[in-house]
Amino acid sequence: MLAAVPLVLAVVVALLLTTGARSGAAPADTAPPASRLVAGQPLGAFRGDSWTAGVGATGRRGYVVRTAEALGWGYADFGVGGSGYSVPGPHHSLFADRIPQLAAMHPDLVVVQGSLNERRSTPEALRAAAPRTLGELRSALGSRTPVLVLGASYNPGTPPATIDRINGAVAAAAAAAGLPFVNPARADWTDPRDPALWADTIHPDDRGHQLIADHLAPLLRPLVHRADAGASPFPVQA
Repeated sequence: MLAAVPLVLAVVVALLLTTGARSGAAPADTAPPASRLVAGQPLGAFRGDSWTAGVGATGRRGYVVRTAEALGWGYADFGVGGSGYSVPGPHHSLFADRIPQLAAMHPDLVVVQGSLNERRSTPEALRAAAPRTLGELRSALGSRTPVLVLGASYNPGTPPATIDRINGAVAAAAAAAGLPFVNPARADWTDPRDPALWADTIHPDDRGHQLIADHLAPLLRPLVHRADAGASPFPVQA
């Protein structure tokens, strides 16, 4: 993929003419993702909710930008506020709706984050949507592109039991798709009791986004190297 980096700009322009919405669904946001290309370096694509979009960080310079900078990589940010596996949110964009755009960029690695927005869904809807979405993503990318699935994080505005329920369903879906899963809530990436980490009751501030990047970047670098060598990703974390 690295040799094809200059072609990505043309792909982004072409995406303006396409949509990731499913037939019969409300149209998804078709704007190209916020992105930055770095010649000769991997391209990481990040799909998620408002956390991925950088809400809470100054200038939306959230964990995606900070993770990519720490690695020296390019990035494409497919974060849409209010969205999830089974919850389209105010922008009418499910995670699955962004798969065609994301796959068309031929990223070297994909991170799927969240989503705490599933607190507005039902366990049954999430259990149906998450494995379907991750399976579709795996098929669209092919077996050689590493995918890391991140659960939702504990936050001051959501009961921990709700986050645990969401993460349990997402972890099971990742396992069914053969994808690694990391639980940032159980790993305490962002302490919900520390007011210095939060822009509001559900979004991290600059310091919170930086902590996520600090934890995430070391997990991503070996994924790309292992994919180049034909090895499997790191083990699933519960």
